[in-house]
Amino acid sequence: MSIININYFHMQKICTKCNQQFEITGSELEMNKKFPDAIIREFCFECNQQNRLVFRSSRHLYSRKCDGTGKQILSMYSQEKPYKVYDADYWWSDKWDSLEYGMEMDFSRPFFDQLKELQLKVPRFNLTHVQCENSDYCTQCVGNKNCYLVFGGDYNEDCMYGTWCMNNRDSLDLDMSHKNELCYMLGDSVNCYSCQYVFDSKDCTGSFYLTDCAACSDCILCSNLANASYCIRNQKYTREEYMKLKDEMITGSQKQRDALMKEFLEIRNKRKVKFAHIVNCQDSEGEYLANCKNCFNCFDVSNSEDLCNVISADFAKDILNSCYIGHKTELCLDSLAVLGAYNVQHSYLVFIGSDVEYSEISMSCKNIFGCIGLKSKQYCILNKQYSREDFESLRAKIIEHMKKTGEWGKFLPQEMSCFGYNESTAYEYYPLTKEQALERGFKWSDISTPAGGATGLESGKLPDRITDVGDEIIN
Repeated sequence: MSIININYFHMQKICTKCNQQFEITGSELEMNKKFPDAIIREFCFECNQQNRLVFRSSRHLYSRKCDGTGKQILSMYSQEKPYKVYDADYWWSDKWDSLEYGMEMDFSRPFFDQLKELQLKVPRFNLTHVQCENSDYCTQCVGNKNCYLVFGGDYNEDCMYGTWCMNNRDSLDLDMSHKNELCYMLGDSVNCYSCQYVFDSKDCTGSFYLTDCAACSDCILCSNLANASYCIRNQKYTREEYMKLKDEMITGSQKQRDALMKEFLEIRNKRKVKFAHIVNCQDSEGEYLANCKNCFNCFDVSNSEDLCNVISADFAKDILNSCYIGHKTELCLDSLAVLGAYNVQHSYLVFIGSDVEYSEISMSCKNIFGCIGLKSKQYCILNKQYSREDFESLRAKIIEHMKKTGEWGKFLPQEMSCFGYNESTAYEYYPLTKEQALERGFKWSDISTPAGGATGLESGKLPDRITDVGDEIIN
């Protein structure tokens, strides 16, 4: 019996956004069958991701007033934004009800126009952090404790300055690094202890300036080592010799740090690099994959199965054309920032729940379509609640209407993003100038970014803006 490679079957398309030719693989065509009425994407991979990532802002914080209480708060949204913004505690309280803003569907108008109108009415929380403690200067986070300027990282404790970092303790400056403790300046490293300046490494302890190492202890300026100890520049020493040299090299002075970093970068440039960082994976392709099965064109994905065209996911299954998917999410199409949910399509920021379509900021909801800012609701359309029978009937009519208007099967329109392109995660992956962004239909934020200034923290005054991990806090 012969085995058929489904990737042999593919189609060529022209991206309707950048006009470049791209390919739809057999794997994607098979995945598409899991979503009834789903259309084949019209954008190339880059434009497809860019169109979603513009909805997410993780590195810009502003001072503004809460529209519910009037108090000064820290927020992802600047005061100039046209949206209602509530302090998270007030947003989660029972002092208001998002169903108060419910709208009737008007079949004489495009659906997205009505959804955008609803978006301007419904309050949003100031920061996206759930079940966090003493971590006010963080966003896009879950379960952090005593953290500061950690963005997109979950379940960290006593950490500062991190991006997409999970389950770390007592550590600073972490990028895409997980399960580390007492560490400083790590990139794509896992399960390290008491390490500094370590990249693409795992299970290392007491080491400095490592790259592409595994299970190393007490090493300095090393690359491509495994199960090594007491090494400097990949040369083995006795413990006594190593400790003496370490005391001479690791003094803590900035001058010496700069010199060691310069040497380390030269070592890193000469290191041997694998074709991809793929560990314990079956039938998968992409980069930085671990414990995956049937994952194609995926990046920074772990513990997942049956994914295609995905950036950043963990414990996920049956995910297509999506990014930032985590914690046991299943059956997700063309969505962004989904946590622990089932059957989510064309939506942004969904925490737990099921059967969510064309919605934004959905918390523990089921069977909702075209809703904004709902908490623990079901059978809702445009924030108006229906019986199950009426919901299903109206949903079917709206889908037919959207097919006629050309809206069906597409992600939320980019003009519904609450952020300027230069404030969004899209800017980090796909940087554009202001002119380029505006030409492509994106928004732009002209809020200035001074080069320095007092933090204002000593007086208790909130800063007007914080931008980028490790940057100064600007008044």
